[in-house]
Amino acid sequence: MKSEDEFDQQDTQEGLDPLGPVDLDVTRVSSRQHFDSKARRTATLVVMNGPEIGHDFPLRRNEVIIGRGEDADVLLRHREVSRHHAKIEILRFGEDTLYRLTDLGSTNKVMVNGVQAKTHVLVDGDKIHLGDVVLEFELHDAIDSKFHAEVRNRIRYDDLTSLLTYGSFQTALSWELERQSSHAGCAVVMMDLDDFKKLNDKYGHLAGSWVLEEIGALLGGNFRHFDVVSRYGGEEFVSYLPDTELEEALTAVERVRRIIEEHEFDYQGQSIRLTISMGVSHCPDDGGDLETLVKTADERLYRAKREGKNMVVGPEGPLNPHQD
Repeated sequence: MKSEDEFDQQDTQEGLDPLGPVDLDVTRVSSRQHFDSKARRTATLVVMNGPEIGHDFPLRRNEVIIGRGEDADVLLRHREVSRHHAKIEILRFGEDTLYRLTDLGSTNKVMVNGVQAKTHVLVDGDKIHLGDVVLEFELHDAIDSKFHAEVRNRIRYDDLTSLLTYGSFQTALSWELERQSSHAGCAVVMMDLDDFKKLNDKYGHLAGSWVLEEIGALLGGNFRHFDVVSRYGGEEFVSYLPDTELEEALTAVERVRRIIEEHEFDYQGQSIRLTISMGVSHCPDDGGDLETLVKTADERLYRAKREGKNMVVGPEGPLNPHQD
């Protein structure tokens, strides 16, 4: 058996990348769909969910480490991602290129298109699950690269709350709904602060802006880290919870409502209390398109307003009917 040094030397002589022995099933890689011409396209990992949605990582090195460790080439700061979760090796055979994904002994495993994979030869469009993070492997030509650069430019954050803008939220939710066929579902939450005008009238608009900034931090920090939260406008907010059954979503949203109700906002020595009303819709039960889900959640939000505020309304009505 050859040593790694001998193998590396042979690879160099034959024009292959020195990445160690290639133990591949020939029947799997003989199909042209597993190869890519480096002259035509660039391999990229695109983040498909969570706060980093839309970020892409071009694969420019011969070996790319994916993980939450600071030394990872693709850095994903998520709890369920191991420090060194997986690697992608780029193997070149003449003008053709093959991309081999390998699990590096991660805690939460590597799934590709819903199937656990210790090693996998990637093809365009493969969905890679690393714990709760989803990456899509894409092969971009010049037009694709221009499109994704434009998408990145459109992923924007609200200056006041540091949450996504609603336009960016729409982009993110559209991507999420496109992949729903093989997942648990997706909840959409519309939220509105109760009696916010009274707060502005009593404490002033500077206090109101400060409270909105604090609310942004509370919402961003108390939904799950892979949920997506945005400012809808004014004192309204919207979120979606991917891969989430309805009951799980309602429990999570009710927990956030209680956190805001119990939070004391200390503005220049003045104690301010706020509540929030929330409406929840769910894909696929309430529909499968962005417009329907947001509209349905918004209708339930205003039912919460009509029935006493400071409550969550789901498909079957209020979770915590208002009590005087």
